Amino acid sequence: MSTAGGTGMGGERCSACGRSAAHVKRLFAGRTPSTASAVICDRCIRECENAIADAPTRIPGGAHSCAFCAKLEDQVAVIVGVGAKKICDECVDAYRAALG
Repeated sequence: MSTAGGTGMGGERCSACGRSAAHVKRLFAGRTPSTASAVICDRCIRECENAIADAPTRIPGGAHSCAFCAKLEDQVAVIVGVGAKKICDECVDAYRAALG
C-alpha cells in the first residue's frame, strides 16, 4: 500500500473515486494503522482542497470522523465528503504537501 511519500502500484484503487493506480499519479494510504485501508488519489486530494475552501465547518447529520486519520470533526477545522469517505483538512494538507 502506498504511503504519503510513495507512488501507487498494483491493483490498489482510490477509496473515494475508484480510480486505479494506473490512472492516477499517486495513491495515499490512511495516516494511522486503523485507517490504512482507506486510500485516496492525487486527483481527489485536489478536489478536496477546492471543496474545503468552500465548505461549511461541519457536515450536517451527526458526528463524523476522517477516514484517513480517524480524527473526529470536533478535533479538526473541516471535514468534507469525497465519494463515500470523509476527509479532514489536516489529511488533505499532509497529502497535498507530499505531492509537492
